[in-house]
Amino acid sequence: MAKLKLSIVTPERRIGDYEVDFVAIPAAYGEMGILPGHTACVVRLAEGILRYKDGQTENEFAVMGGYAEVFNDEISVFAESAALAGEINEEKERQAVQKAKDALLAKEKDMDIEAVQASLRKASLRIKLLEKHRRH
Repeated sequence: MAKLKLSIVTPERRIGDYEVDFVAIPAAYGEMGILPGHTACVVRLAEGILRYKDGQTENEFAVMGGYAEVFNDEISVFAESAALAGEINEEKERQAVQKAKDALLAKEKDMDIEAVQASLRKASLRIKLLEKHRRH
């Protein structure tokens, strides 16, 4: 059976390269599933969970926007940030959520509201991924 080559990159680092059977990406207009032989395309990513499956193994990443390119059974994901569930420090993320909420409540006039809201969404998404893995 044909495989897909999945590559995930962020501005900070190359997350990894994987040979997989299936990928589901959080596209801007809904989740998009990709199998070998998929039509070439470029897709804007939303904040969400990227999943891939290789045989019986399934892994998930929390991704924060970016885009993905599908071409010749290769998927290149260029995410603003990405983290595998096993890499996430729950306590650190819960502290980031609280810090962002406190900053929003303080309403300081020199605060970058968009940056604080992005930090809140990022930490919340990572906690959601951890909680999902706990249930399974």
